[in-house]
Amino acid sequence: MLLGTCRNEMRAEAALGCDLAFHSVEDTSTRGLEAEGSLEASDWDKQKAASAAKDIISSLAHYSKFTGRLVSGKRCSSDGVAPLSSSLIISLGRIKQSFVLTDPHLPDRPIVYASDEFLRLTGYSRQEVLGCNCRFLNGPDTDSEAVHQMEDSIRAERTCKVRILNYRKDGSSFWNLLYLSPARNASGKIAFYVGAQIEEGRSKYDANGLSPEMRQLGAVGSVKVAVRSLTSGVGPSRSSSSS
Repeated sequence: MLLGTCRNEMRAEAALGCDLAFHSVEDTSTRGLEAEGSLEASDWDKQKAASAAKDIISSLAHYSKFTGRLVSGKRCSSDGVAPLSSSLIISLGRIKQSFVLTDPHLPDRPIVYASDEFLRLTGYSRQEVLGCNCRFLNGPDTDSEAVHQMEDSIRAERTCKVRILNYRKDGSSFWNLLYLSPARNASGKIAFYVGAQIEEGRSKYDANGLSPEMRQLGAVGSVKVAVRSLTSGVGPSRSSSSS
């Protein structure tokens, strides 16, 4: 649905850009050639306008693919995403690791929590990521096989580890060692999916001798313990009301 909308908006924007470009050429040609009695743009001007329209299409396509968002610039919406319980937010805030929680019970599995470390890693603000699907980190060279592997794991409700090329807000890329796992509430039902990120080559052993991977597993375990404390329901909307 999102990709189809992007394509439709790209076509509309491109058509508008092409129309404006040709009108601009025609106006310029009219003013410049009035003395000669000609109102038709030259072949060179038409080629220039067509080239400009092509650049518009290319730019819009790159923006949509790079951000996973609508080319109109509309930000991800957090409408319909219920706030997490205050006790869960406090527990998650103590976990010093890059991770997000997504809600599998809402359309497109939006992010409902993002840690401070995740925001530092990606360069986005919390307002920019809440309500978004994690695909906004993907870009031109992101491997589709890694994306499919994650999708298959979510459908099968199992843990997944992938190495995937992601992009920061400033456009720079990094190799993300992603650990994705379902987090269940006290009833044993999946309440969220937790995705913990490590930037390959940047993290080192800590003062306690723990590797980045061990710290990542520890963080995921801590998230699961926090989510496990939810007494009922499968998502934030129900768990919040019962807290």
